Amino acid sequence: MIRSSFRITPGVGAWLESRLWDAGVRCWDDLPAGALPAVGLKVAARLREAVARAREALAARDAEALARMLPRAERWRLYAAFAGEACFLDIETDGTDRITAIGLLDRTGPRVLLAGRDLDTFEELAAGWKLIGTFNGQAFDLPVLRRRFPRWTPPLAHVDLCHLWRRLGHAGGLKALELAEGLRRPPQIAGLTGLDAIRLWQAHLAGDAAALRILCEYNLYDAVHLRTLMDRGYNRMLARLRLPADPVPVAEPGDFRYDLSKALLVLP
Repeated sequence: MIRSSFRITPGVGAWLESRLWDAGVRCWDDLPAGALPAVGLKVAARLREAVARAREALAARDAEALARMLPRAERWRLYAAFAGEACFLDIETDGTDRITAIGLLDRTGPRVLLAGRDLDTFEELAAGWKLIGTFNGQAFDLPVLRRRFPRWTPPLAHVDLCHLWRRLGHAGGLKALELAEGLRRPPQIAGLTGLDAIRLWQAHLAGDAAALRILCEYNLYDAVHLRTLMDRGYNRMLARLRLPADPVPVAEPGDFRYDLSKALLVLP
């Protein structure tokens, strides 16, 4: 999809990009040497220069440079190119800014980082991520993480699935989207919310080992479901734009069930 993106320079918005696609300029390789349909000479020159820079950035695997070229709402277009270097994350707190758990899913599989155990390894793990996916992370997860880890700078290639799915017609929260998409949770965590996560952490501090296991499973399912929702959302945006870009394979929660079990087994 990124190779079909022309919104990488000022002067090219959604309407003009669509006009280029309709005129047969469907990707960077289709840019003609002469005049561009519906594009003035100055904008055409700027677009050609931007495409050259974008090619270099993609060849160098520089997701930051590409993200800077795209509007924030269009950074989902980077997903297919950087899916192997992506992480899906969700945090839990104690009701304040204090993080209790961070659920992660990257190419190494799902894991949960816990306060008092390995939460401080977050920055080291995050160093290898070029793209992150969250749900409402722009408003919640990332600001809280940055206050907890002030030396960490999140990747510019951030896809907030709350906003992406609003464009696809979903106006509710993550749990409502999961239900709408047929994503189910095991009975022991079905129906739990962020408020329950706070209660479970408090129960853990009081010595309830079962509460910690339920909290971790709840948190990990958030991260795993984000991957599935990213795959589906990306493919639906491609269909909406009617582009010949290849869809991504859709990961389903069952693909990670064994890894989830291993993640839970290492809990204290």
